[in-house]
Amino acid sequence: MSDATDTTWHDLMQPSDSPAAGAILLTDLPERRVIEVAGSEAQAFLHAILTQDINALSDEAASFSAFCSAKGRALGLMRIAAHEDGFRLVTRAELAPGLLKRLQMYVLRRDVQLSLAEDQTALGLIWPGDAKSMSCPFDDAAACEAIERLSKTQPAPGRWPAVVDAQGRLFLREEQHANNGVRIAVHGPASDLEAMVRSATDATAIVSTDHWERAEIEDRLPEVTSETAEHFVPQWINLDELEAFSLKKGCYPGQEVIARMHYLGKPNRRLFAGHVLGLAPPAPGTPIHNDKDETAGEVVRSAPLPDDSGSLVLTVIKLKHLHDPLTIDGLALSLDPHDTIEGGSHRAGARH
Repeated sequence: MSDATDTTWHDLMQPSDSPAAGAILLTDLPERRVIEVAGSEAQAFLHAILTQDINALSDEAASFSAFCSAKGRALGLMRIAAHEDGFRLVTRAELAPGLLKRLQMYVLRRDVQLSLAEDQTALGLIWPGDAKSMSCPFDDAAACEAIERLSKTQPAPGRWPAVVDAQGRLFLREEQHANNGVRIAVHGPASDLEAMVRSATDATAIVSTDHWERAEIEDRLPEVTSETAEHFVPQWINLDELEAFSLKKGCYPGQEVIARMHYLGKPNRRLFAGHVLGLAPPAPGTPIHNDKDETAGEVVRSAPLPDDSGSLVLTVIKLKHLHDPLTIDGLALSLDPHDTIEGGSHRAGARH
């Protein structure tokens, strides 16, 4: 994205101090970047490289996936959307250039073209309530048609209903639970999203990205960042619950480690949500200690609590330390009691 476009978008998306009750929330999603994959062998290529069963994808839904090292550690996570003859991989912006280079190493002589989508950004929309409240807040016919189509769908674990509109923008409906309202992420050229936001009605409010981050943590959606790349086997971050890897499609980088853990043993670490009072959001990879000063896990992602009294965190915890007193930077970590050692995203009936 050019500096001029970035400045315009940044200025436009400055958050409001106090959104009105019931407002449709709009937020910048600066941590997202799209890798585009095209060519006659694009599907076979991704099927052989990523953890997801690419042959099972449809144009109506994106799927969660990981790109792993040979040791079974996640190099990055992706939402994979198929459209016409190509694919869009929505991944972490800071990781995207490195992931692109690593993917290109596997292309060899295949008819596959990989590129970073230029001049693109991402917009998050959050409707309070359920799908019945999903009125379109824009004077943009293509966007409203996409939103209406997504209002008639229902996300499933690791499956995001997807629509590519007439302008080529990708809309993903991403909430995994109804607790925090309906969430749609829109990916497209910054100029198109800027025009879309400028057409928004008074029923909207621009808010900080913290709202989206909290909702993703509430949904137990993991993230891999530059600090945590190659730290996690997929089961440690509950990618089995998100159906983000296949055990039947054959070999791909890390498949042997993932399959061995599934068939011959159980994960010794799992993903848990929690909160820490009096602490600013800790960086991914921040260690978690027990009362004997042993490393019991690490932070996956975090966001400030709504009242700024502390932080909501998503963590990977070694199961042998799960019931120890745990701390982050010396402050007590309280884990959500509804999460289980099998994984919390399907079983958590209450949220922070």
